[in-house]
Amino acid sequence: MSHSKHTKRGYSLYIEKWNRSVKKYINTCAICGQSGYSPVIEQENFCDSFENKIIYKELLKTLRKLELDELGRCKICANVQDRHGSGLR
Repeated sequence: MSHSKHTKRGYSLYIEKWNRSVKKYINTCAICGQSGYSPVIEQENFCDSFENKIIYKELLKTLRKLELDELGRCKICANVQDRHGSGLR
């Protein structure tokens, strides 16, 4: 049986088992729990080392870009909270 039949969408054996330090480049929204890669990996000097090139390829292959604000919220959750939170004051 092929390896692909045992893996879920968004799962990377490299990230989960072989190089767990990659998880520092994965952002997770504090509200909804959505995961994505950090925009840090798109900086031009990130892929200077061989290991970072592999990390970059694995994250792009398995996740979408996810920017978080200073409170750890994705854009959608921040918009909803800010819209509904302004009426409570």
